[in-house]
Amino acid sequence: MIKRFVLRFDAKREAMRAAFRAKRPDGYEDIVRSVVEALQDDDDYRDCPDPSRIHRIDDGDYQGTLFFAIGATGYQPFTYFCVLVAYGSCSGCDAFQDIRGYGDEPPTEDEVSGYMNLALGIVQRMKMISLYSEEENGTGGAA
Repeated sequence: MIKRFVLRFDAKREAMRAAFRAKRPDGYEDIVRSVVEALQDDDDYRDCPDPSRIHRIDDGDYQGTLFFAIGATGYQPFTYFCVLVAYGSCSGCDAFQDIRGYGDEPPTEDEVSGYMNLALGIVQRMKMISLYSEEENGTGGAA
């Protein structure tokens, strides 16, 4: 867990809630994008995931694991962030499908809370991979 990201997420929790109230996410990638957007901080000199550099790998079929690799901000990043998200084939085995309502009406408060729980899990599981020291992850990188 990257502590500074959890703090940013907490600080932007209400803005994320408002965004989920305004528009239902279409899938896990929308939730990952919302988390990455919430992690932006113009005052932070350290690497931050870039919402325009989200790459998704899905080797599953009806169920599986999504791997999101997110490049850091800046020119030709040497730091990436990653997160795994498991999905299922139905609302009984897939958290997103279990939460998501349908229709044109706005999301319910239960849906919004569910999206927020998914988002919290994403920020808590996010890891950093870098060519340089990885202070938050407790591992050293190659120079």
